[in-house]
Parts: sequence; structure tokens; C-alpha cells
Amino acid sequence: MTGSLIDQNVQLSYRELSFTEFTHRYKNSMPKARLFELTLPWLTATAAFMLPENSQVLVHCLFQVSKGREPVLSIAWPLVHNQAEKKITSLTSFYSAVAEPIFLTSPSKESMAQLLTYIQQHHQWHSMQLGAFEEGLVSQALFESFPYQRIFSSTDNVYQSGISDYVSYYQQRPSQLRNTIKRREKKLSKAHQYRIEIITELSGFSSAFSAYKNIYQQSWKGDEFSFDFIEQVSLAALQENKLRLGVLFVDDEPAAAQLWFLQTSHNDSGAVEVTASIFKLAYAPKYQMYSVGSIVSLALSEHVISEDQVTAIEFGMGSEPYKQDWLSAKKTRQSYQIFNQHSIYGKLAIIRHLVLPRLIKIFTRKSK
Repeated sequence: MTGSLIDQNVQLSYRELSFTEFTHRYKNSMPKARLFELTLPWLTATAAFMLPENSQVLVHCLFQVSKGREPVLSIAWPLVHNQAEKKITSLTSFYSAVAEPIFLTSPSKESMAQLLTYIQQHHQWHSMQLGAFEEGLVSQALFESFPYQRIFSSTDNVYQSGISDYVSYYQQRPSQLRNTIKRREKKLSKAHQYRIEIITELSGFSSAFSAYKNIYQQSWKGDEFSFDFIEQVSLAALQENKLRLGVLFVDDEPAAAQLWFLQTSHNDSGAVEVTASIFKLAYAPKYQMYSVGSIVSLALSEHVISEDQVTAIEFGMGSEPYKQDWLSAKKTRQSYQIFNQHSIYGKLAIIRHLVLPRLIKIFTRKSK
């Protein structure tokens, strides 16, 4: 099916593919993503381990069609369809801090809006839950395409860009953090033998990942929802030299561990940017007095800045206050819930989630 013209010679064409068919066709032609959780290996693991029951993943594809040429895939958006509930959601999970369409050509708000139009017209749905997105053309297209929506969740992404060298980065950290780590590291070295291993190759991964699981299960976080998911994405990242797994051992006992991902991309000006994304961290409570987690964070920061030449570091999930000691900037990521005004259940949801809260707010204000 073709749609509106991009220019005089190019039309937009829409097609749906199963997730299996899409990965088969395009796994070798995906553009470099700015974060590892936006890559095909991450999405594949999400589909394998985190998919709700009675759901299927459809990849909604928008092609640019020029006369006499093969169609060019412009946008690919894997979405989860729950037929029983008539619900469409992003292919994401609580392990993912951001979810976006895959842009294979220069993105535009117009082409994004056209893809949204095709999706809503070709499926029976009551609601969509999409995101989280950073502010930009996707969220703008959502606002303009759907009159009935609300922000479902909002969180801060803590990050720092423009990193040039480790010494400068370290000096920018609060003096209290630097002094605390120095004191605790000195205390640890007096009481115990300790070492830090940073795994970048497959040969050391198995034992290091076992140590990570052991630490995580001892920590305040308890058992993990899916170690299989984490192991699969870690192995996929390792194969592309994008994993940095740091483990601190105290007297040969695993005490703290962190999983970081690397990603190389190009910014709008074409310059190369290397980002390190902090994915998972845990420490054994018995070693909390030594700030073993902070010691690992500092060691990994030095490694990715000095060895991997990263120019940006970000915490992938959550906006806890301590993160701003490590990284100085933050931006908001939001997910949206969209209601279909043309379905009965969609209309009921509009009344419940949009109309009634506004009425209650109005009457509450008048009663004061």
C-alpha cells in the first residue's frame, strides 16, 4: 500500500513482517544504534524471554518507493500485539530504559506520522502503550496523531556527555564522593586482599557472570527475573566488543559486580560518539562498609574513558539521587498510553483515564 508523497519521485509504502522474517532479512543491514538496548540482539532477547502471553511481535515497516528502484526500508517498528486485549505495546520490558523505532534513513516527523496512521488503520485496538521515548520527533508525531493520550510513566535519564579524558571526569566528581572512595579503598586494602577484573572477552565471561549472579542473589535486590535474558544480551554484546563486566573480589570472594554496555554511533554532524551505558550493578551486603560498588564504578569509569575512548556515560534505568554524583546531566524519558476513540473499550478508557480526572480536578478546585 502506498501513501503520501515525500517528494515528487518518492512514495511511502507500508508492510508488516513477523519478527522472525524481519530479523532474517535485515539483521546484517541494521544501522548502528546509539544504545545497545536499541539493537536487534537486545530486541531479540526481549521477544524470547519477556513477551507477555497470547502476544506476537509484528514489525511495522515503512518503505520509500522510487520509480525504477527497489523499495528502501525507512522505518521499522517492532510492536507487541495482544489480540485478546486488543492492545499494542512497544517491544520492551523493565530491563529497557528506552524504546524507539529503528530508523534506517534520515528520520522525519512526517514519515513517523504516516507510519502511525498505517498502524492504527490496519489493526483493531483499544489502547497502545508506547515508549519510553526521549523528547523528539517520535513523541511529537504521537501528540499530533492521537487526540486522546496521557503520559503513562516518566523518569529521568542521568548522563554526562562531552567527556574528553579520565582525569577531567574524575576531578568533576564531588569531593565528598572522591574522599569517601579513597578512605574506603584504603580501609579495604588494609583488612583484605582485593582485586578487580574487567571482562571484555568470551574466555572470562562464564566465571565472571556466575560471580555476578552470586552477588546479585546476596544483595538487597534478591533474585533476578530473568538471568537468561541478561546472559543472552551480555553474550551478544561481548561478540561485538560492547560488554564491560567488572567484578571486585575480596579474598577471592565475589563482592561487587557491574554490567556496562558500549555503543558507537554518529551524531547529527557525523562525528563518532562512543557511549557507555550502565546496565546492572550489585554488591554483597557484608562488604558494604568498604563501598565496593563505588570502587567498581570508578574502575570501570577509568577503563571505558581511557581504554575505550567513550565520550558519554549514562545510567540506563532509574533516577536515584546518588547517580548525580557520578554524572552531571539528566533528561526525561516518557512512555505514553493512547486510547482509540473509535472503539467502545477505547471510549470507556478515555472517560476513565482522561475525562473523569479532569472533572474531579475542576470540582475539587471549585470546592476550595
